[in-house]
Formats: sequence, C-alpha cells, structure tokens
Amino acid sequence: MPVQKTTREDILQRCWEVINLHGYKGSSISMLAKAAGLGKAGLLHHFGSKEDLMHEVLEFSMDFFRSYVLAVADEEPLPLEQRLEKMLRRQNRLAKIDQRGCFFTNVIMEMGQEGIHNELLMAFYDEWKQTFARLLGNVLPEEKAKEQAYLMLLQYEGAITLYKLTGDEMHLESFVDRYVQILSL
Repeated sequence: MPVQKTTREDILQRCWEVINLHGYKGSSISMLAKAAGLGKAGLLHHFGSKEDLMHEVLEFSMDFFRSYVLAVADEEPLPLEQRLEKMLRRQNRLAKIDQRGCFFTNVIMEMGQEGIHNELLMAFYDEWKQTFARLLGNVLPEEKAKEQAYLMLLQYEGAITLYKLTGDEMHLESFVDRYVQILSL
C-alpha cells in the first residue's frame, strides 16, 4: 500500500487542534508530530523548531479566521445587520469548540508575557477591529465606529471568558444581540 503524503496544511491543522486542546506549553513536539502523522525529526525538518511551528500555526489559524469570519463583512448583497450577525455567530461557533474560547486569546494568555508572537497577534487583532469598524462605519461616524469596534473586541473577550467559566451560551448570545441591535438603530 502506498504511503499517503501529508500536506503542510494537514500538519498545521492537526497541530492547531493539539495546541488548542493542550496549549502551547502543554503540547510536546512528540504530541504534535504524532498528531501530524510524522516523527519528531520529520516535524522539525518542516518547521525548524516548536516556536517556528507555533508561528506557522498562528498564521494558519488567522487565515482560517479571515476566510471563515472576517470575509463575511464583504458578503454583499446581505444587509449590514445580517453580515455582522453572521460574523459574530461564526466567532461564537469557533469559541464553542470544546468550550476552548478564543484560540488567539488563549495563546496570548499563555505566551503574552514572553512576547514571542505578540507583534503577529496585535496585527491580527487590529485587522479584526478594522473589519468591525468598517461595517459599523456604515451607520456610525468613523471615530464612533472605531471606538465601538474596539469595545466589541473587549466585550467579546469578556463574553468568551464568562462562557468558559460558566458554560452558559447566553453570554455569547447576548453579545451578538447587543451588537446587531446597534446596526438596527
């Protein structure tokens, strides 16, 4: 039987799942390699180091988030309210996977003090905030839209934290309802 090739995308997807489940520090090279269907040497051959692999996993997860969540902002002819609601519900769906919350925030909470991937994560959060601001800018003055987009990210992370703490999806749902209502006014 021929050996099945593992694509770089497959490796990154599987490593993302392991890191999302166990955290960066709790995910050994052995665990990551096994999940990817490789030996440790094979995984390190592809990525050089665990830190470099984490950088690639972050890039991979950000690209996924862009295509799954942020791209909805440009789904015309959907009305603005429906686009925002769809984006927020997709964010929530990702957060509900095994009640893990926001992958990016989890990485920041675990590794932020070390500053290793902070620049990449800050640029991503800025892009996320700008996408919200662009949508909100259709109904609010530019500065108010930027302020609301910033508050949205803060409140989203708060809703995620309460959801993780309690397991009650109401925290996520009320967040969606609150921001869809802003666009409906």
